[in-house]
Amino acid sequence: MIKKLKMTEILPQSGFIKENIHYFPLRVYYEDTDIGGVVYYANYLKFMERARSEMLRKLGIDQKRMLEYNNLDDVSFVVRHAELDFKGSARYDDCLVITTQVIKLGGASIVMKQNVLKDGTSLVESIIKAAVIGQDGRAKRLPKAIAQKFKL
Repeated sequence: MIKKLKMTEILPQSGFIKENIHYFPLRVYYEDTDIGGVVYYANYLKFMERARSEMLRKLGIDQKRMLEYNNLDDVSFVVRHAELDFKGSARYDDCLVITTQVIKLGGASIVMKQNVLKDGTSLVESIIKAAVIGQDGRAKRLPKAIAQKFKL
């Protein structure tokens, strides 16, 4: 007999926010690595994207709804600039934590500091600048309702 589970018991986890830093746990899978079992460098960008998306979810910012552009205030985020400093390597089956901290809110941009950590040691440090755009693809001011959720 199969026990009935509540969907919340098996849904993916979004991590947590403490002192304005979002912590997102992630395990390295075989698909993330090269033939030597080391994480391929471009996959760190994917890990950080997942962490940013989950941070927005935890803040109550519905990116799916934003992408539908239901009204004139709807915006979306696009990465405009990324700086990465690789300090170490993750390997197959490692448990990582990606931290994300908003360090600056501009009128039409958000700057975030992200780190990929293994056992508290930084493997990748990054600064990500995301632009805020409207449905026409042009820069747009960050709506106050969204900006307030970041609590800088």
